[in-house]
Amino acid sequence: MKNLLRPALMLITILLFGLLLAACGDPTPTTTMATMAATTAVPTTAAGAATTAAGQGAATTAPAGATTASGAATTAAAAATADPNLKTETVKVVHVPGLFFAPLYVAIDKGFFKEQGIEVQLDKAGAGSEVMAFLAQGQIDVGAVGLSAATFNALNKGFDFKIIASAGIGPDKNSPTKFEVRKALVDGGQVKKISDLKGKKIAVAGGIGSAGAYLAVRALQTDGLTAKDVEFVNLANPDMVQALKNGAVDAALIGTPFSTQAIEQGVGSILIDDWLPGYSTTTYMYSGKFVKERAAVGQRFAIALLKGFRAIAGNNYLSDENVKIYAKYTGSNEATIKATPPLVYDLDMGLTKDSIKDQEKIHRESGWTDYKQAVDVEKIFDTSFTDAALKVLRPTK
Repeated sequence: MKNLLRPALMLITILLFGLLLAACGDPTPTTTMATMAATTAVPTTAAGAATTAAGQGAATTAPAGATTASGAATTAAAAATADPNLKTETVKVVHVPGLFFAPLYVAIDKGFFKEQGIEVQLDKAGAGSEVMAFLAQGQIDVGAVGLSAATFNALNKGFDFKIIASAGIGPDKNSPTKFEVRKALVDGGQVKKISDLKGKKIAVAGGIGSAGAYLAVRALQTDGLTAKDVEFVNLANPDMVQALKNGAVDAALIGTPFSTQAIEQGVGSILIDDWLPGYSTTTYMYSGKFVKERAAVGQRFAIALLKGFRAIAGNNYLSDENVKIYAKYTGSNEATIKATPPLVYDLDMGLTKDSIKDQEKIHRESGWTDYKQAVDVEKIFDTSFTDAALKVLRPTK
């Protein structure tokens, strides 16, 4: 009898084991912006202004670089790890690929988030304007994106989100974001100064109402032009090099490393440089839902991110290891990254409030917002998460 039962028992055991394996499979598919867009009703946040870019980031995704303190600032950060018994939390992050967010990429790759019990689910967007509705609805937790008219429209409508820190900041000299003119126009004498661009086509990632459009307008204003004097063309940064080459556009507000590529390929010529020192058009944002329902996770996220800032301090910015990480997440190549002028990173993850307020003003005066009266931009600032991180890692200044 025992011999007869033994094969049956073995068969039942195998079947049960198979069912157990199937039940333990990963039930969570990777979420993409396209998936969310297909399943979520998304309110329009821009007043016919902030269109989305098809490829890599807004013009503000100019690569970033030079930090303002030495690599010694990383020593305190290296010791700050979270309780290993913490429950692992998934945090959904959407980024517009570019070196402005180098600290985020380094923090992911070097395991700083895992130290804090956080699993980052990273997705990318073409421009910051397409992220705002998802943030406001709590479909994503964190946005690493450029500011746009959509940001301020969302604020005006009472959407719930917070800016917790600035990303890469434009240096006073040799900014990696360039205003370039098609070299053929410069060589032929048609364009010698900014005012010669009146009536011409200017490429900006994200189109009108984007962070790139803001920077372009501030450049135009240096020679008496406004947004109404030119035609903005929505192109992703990687596509601008070819557009300059084939004459599809006359000029481009082009982010790094593509600004460097345009010069190297002989299709772009810098018309104006360093016209807006200290600009800060990219930020880290938290959704209101993330702030209210998972504030403790938000604090842990900020600690890991701050460690990322400090891990690229000084000479560490261009370490072989870090450069490989930047290339991995931005899609650029290591040689171009090394040749690109660096941005500035605040090693205490501060907020450049004046620059953000100026962006609201320019977007509104250019007619890109769906309101006409100034809004209280202070409402979207929340430094509490950075403040908490600095209590753990200590300020550098």
